Parts: sequence; structure tokens; C-alpha cells
Amino acid sequence: MLEKKQKRTYHIDTLLTKAEYDVISLKADNYGIKKSQFTRKVSLGYPLPPCRADQRAVQVLISLHYDLNKLGNLFKMFIHSQNKSYEKIETVASEIQETSKKILSVSEDLL
Repeated sequence: MLEKKQKRTYHIDTLLTKAEYDVISLKADNYGIKKSQFTRKVSLGYPLPPCRADQRAVQVLISLHYDLNKLGNLFKMFIHSQNKSYEKIETVASEIQETSKKILSVSEDLL
């Protein structure tokens, strides 16, 4: 016999500062659930769904990784080509460095 889902009928009112409310709202949104669900799960120690913010950050990291690999390959091709201009090498090196900084920034946000 299937168990009947219990109806939730009790309320807990909690006063929050604007900053506390904003943090809870942001975290609930990152997990893709309502604030009440987030608060209940955290308070009772229930597992949270996968964090959507982490998934987005990982997707960005993967994209940046591929971009960095492409730049590296283009840099190698350029070095091996006949047209060796130091200005162009500096530009490519600069682009690779900027992309690397983006990856580092996103990685730090993940932690």
C-alpha cells in the first residue's frame, strides 16, 4: 500500500535582515528550489539537489579550457610558420594569458 504524503500545516516565522534574506534567496535560486524548500532541507539536514550555479561554472570552465587549447594550438602553428613577427607573438601570448586569468577567476568563484 502506498503511503499518503503528509500535508505540511505548521509555520515557523523567522525575522531576517535584508542581507540574510538575499543570501537565502540567492542560494535557493542556485539550487533551483523555493526558499521554503531550501530552508527546510538545510534545517533538517536533507540533501540538496545539484547546485545549478556550480554546473554553469563548470560549463564555463570547460568552454574556457577549449578556448585556451585552441589558442595554444594557433600559437604553435604560428611559431612554426614562416611569418614570425614578434608583435603577433606578443598578441597571441596576451590572449592566452587573459583566457588563463578568466579560468582562474571562475575556478576561484567555484571554491
